[in-house]
Amino acid sequence: MSPAKAVNGTIGSALAGGALAAVVVGLAEAAIVITERHLGVDAGLLYFAFLAYGGVGALLGLGIGVVLGIATRVSFPSAFGLAGASVLAVLATIIGRFRVFRDVFNETFDGAPLSPLQFQLASAAAALALFVVAFLVWRALARRQPRLASPLVVVTALAIAVLGARAGMALGGAKQESAPARVASGRPPQGPNVFLIVVDTLRADHLSCYGGEGGATPVIDALAADGTRFARAYAQASWTRPSFGTIFTSLYPSSHRAIHKSDALPDAVVTLAEVMQGAGYSTVGFANNINVAPLFGFQQGFDQYVFLEPEFFFGATESAAQLTIYNQLRLVRERFVSKKKWVENYYQPADVVVKHGLDWLAARDRQRPFFMFLHFMEPHDPYFVHPYNGEAYARVADPNPDPALAGAYRAAYDGAIRFLDGELAKLIAELKSQELYDDAVILLTSDHGEEFHEHGGWWHGTTLYDEQLAVPLIVKGGSAAPKGAVNEAVVSSLDIAPTLIRAAGLQVPPSMVGKALGLTADAPAPRDHVFAETDLEGNSVQAYRSGGMKVIHANPGNPRGLPEHQLFDVARDPGEHKDLMATRTEVANQLTAAMSAVQSHAESIAVESTGTAIDAASEERLRALGYVH
Repeated sequence: MSPAKAVNGTIGSALAGGALAAVVVGLAEAAIVITERHLGVDAGLLYFAFLAYGGVGALLGLGIGVVLGIATRVSFPSAFGLAGASVLAVLATIIGRFRVFRDVFNETFDGAPLSPLQFQLASAAAALALFVVAFLVWRALARRQPRLASPLVVVTALAIAVLGARAGMALGGAKQESAPARVASGRPPQGPNVFLIVVDTLRADHLSCYGGEGGATPVIDALAADGTRFARAYAQASWTRPSFGTIFTSLYPSSHRAIHKSDALPDAVVTLAEVMQGAGYSTVGFANNINVAPLFGFQQGFDQYVFLEPEFFFGATESAAQLTIYNQLRLVRERFVSKKKWVENYYQPADVVVKHGLDWLAARDRQRPFFMFLHFMEPHDPYFVHPYNGEAYARVADPNPDPALAGAYRAAYDGAIRFLDGELAKLIAELKSQELYDDAVILLTSDHGEEFHEHGGWWHGTTLYDEQLAVPLIVKGGSAAPKGAVNEAVVSSLDIAPTLIRAAGLQVPPSMVGKALGLTADAPAPRDHVFAETDLEGNSVQAYRSGGMKVIHANPGNPRGLPEHQLFDVARDPGEHKDLMATRTEVANQLTAAMSAVQSHAESIAVESTGTAIDAASEERLRALGYVH
């Protein structure tokens, strides 16, 4: 055999080995997804397993083959084995490392059984073991079945598989992820219709009725004028899943246990929707963030709960995006290829959410009162320029922006709020035209705020400063409720579910620790403190506010670089710029002791934690929204 033919044979065998190994990894991941999600054989899933994994594996194998062909003399079975083993070991180790660090260690080595060095060594050992085993298997396969080492055979087989899966996709079609619809039964209750409107990532101080200067929000302002605006409302967590867990259950995150990225809301909790459904209300929810999708248990108590999923890149279906390779291709596209961004690739815009709500209202059972949950994602990042023109600022594309961009980011954020306000006008107008508005109970709030480098960082979830905790809370009661009231009492998201339950004339379950809020201007605070917590990306932080003072504790060596202990006089220093820990130690100790008591009680009544395996589609959505890097 001539040297040129030998080199070509080596390259071809390596290409075949790499492609076959990558397809094996892709099919294995597809099998895991099918098992986790209880799917049947799905053409979209197989399409990307064959096309994306096979294509990437072929390219990696080609590169390995070129190196082998130029630098060494190896047999075709050995080239097939070396390329296949390398691709399999690399892909499997990357996926395994990520899942163990996220799901087992909760993204921190603080308290983990392994140190970072030990984790690296264990990963390297696992990769080496995989490489050795895969090399022996792949080389043996090539010796016994030489056709497997033929690039023509492998590529042809892949092409047939891809075309077959694509044909299956054309015949199948995508499915919308939703909780099963249930029909309410029994005698209808006599309570009012109830709306829970949650605007993701909305800071209170960016609404004009809260003194915001980014532009008028006349619709939200009018809602406040028709009801009660709570001027000092605070969330119990600074990212979506634990905060929504609190909104739905009136439990602290330490109690409902939906704290980490792999945590689901346990079935053992009693949710707001379950109380309403149990009383005979029709219950419907339109969720707009993967963190509160049915995958994570937030559909509990809803007759119908629809996750308004985004549109995937590359023409992918729901199942096709469940593969890790999709995440990586999307990340490359977002950071290095595409300069334009379109809202539907991240979440469904406010006009779509409003349409879903209005369509449901038009088809509803008019003999039965309803509870409707509407989830709006404006102004969560990406911060889109409005009107939409493809310009946006996204965490996924620039995780740590230049501080000089804070003004531009704020302007886009405010533009998204104004867009949302305009779409809410359509909802309110339709409610009024159907004579549903006056008697309805409408509560508008947010799950958390957003940081624009006030404390040296961006986005949300890793700190508990007030830019991430101070949220709007506006309650429009029925026709006889107060109008234009401004309540200055310190309240929290913990009180949302009890407030709506009592407004519907129902009893608050004893499991809920929040209190129903009075809607008069002088209604007292439900408690003398606010406790908040977060445990995200290795940052474990707790905060406690009482008597105008606020203490914050963070875990040592946290990735965000937060001080371990801080104390602020938030009454005089609302921006939390002057740390008083060194001079007001006694006050800090008193607040810390009180905080420990609250957290200990929350942990003592905790339900059993329920984890959920996060498939790659969900991983991609989390990544697109900045929760996974």
